[in-house]
Amino acid sequence: MSRDPEQLLNIKQAAELLNVSEISLRRWTNEGRLACRRVGGRRERRFRRQDLLDFLENLDRRVDDAVLVGGVPVSPGGHLCGLYDSDLGRLRLAVPFLAEGLRRSDTCFLVAAPEARDAIRTALPRDVPVKQLIVAAGEKTGAAMYDYLERVLVDAVSAGARVIRLLGDMVWTQAKRMAPADLIAFETRVDQSLLKRFPIVAVCQYDAREFSGLTVLSALKCHSDMFRQPLARFLG
Repeated sequence: MSRDPEQLLNIKQAAELLNVSEISLRRWTNEGRLACRRVGGRRERRFRRQDLLDFLENLDRRVDDAVLVGGVPVSPGGHLCGLYDSDLGRLRLAVPFLAEGLRRSDTCFLVAAPEARDAIRTALPRDVPVKQLIVAAGEKTGAAMYDYLERVLVDAVSAGARVIRLLGDMVWTQAKRMAPADLIAFETRVDQSLLKRFPIVAVCQYDAREFSGLTVLSALKCHSDMFRQPLARFLG
């Protein structure tokens, strides 16, 4: 593919350059966030290469603010995996991680099944602005969940978010009956794409009572940052 900044790319080529879905590109152009030209009788989209690179640069914002996870400073782009085997253990990482973020006015997302969501929200200290916590129950497939995250992360960055905290209590995938292979494919895609494009610190925590040893091991392998951290800090 040519590197001429004036080159016009079709929607498939543009999606490959940005590593996003064609659906996302259509939505961003419809919302006026990304410039495009319309050509031919079918008014097909064409994207100027330089416009795509400028858009990507805006999405690829990074900040130096360290986020504490289990007492370990983690820079945006970090993808960590926590394990727990009790209801109390579920709260050990989640509550301090979200509470600090809400106090600092970081954009904070919690993806969890209703039981875990309610337990985490209830355990947050009273001085924390809980209403600012963005909560989701997850989607039925990894692809749908990836598209959801991509959409809300673009919105958050467009609104000026400098640090985004994402806490996923992964039991939600079982509530949605997501197959283990789909879960691992989703985790891998998040690790290889979203974490490289957005200023996120993501913590995915797994209930060892609910997931097989093979699934937990596969999940750990999707979180490459874990192998640079003291694992004991992430066990609940």
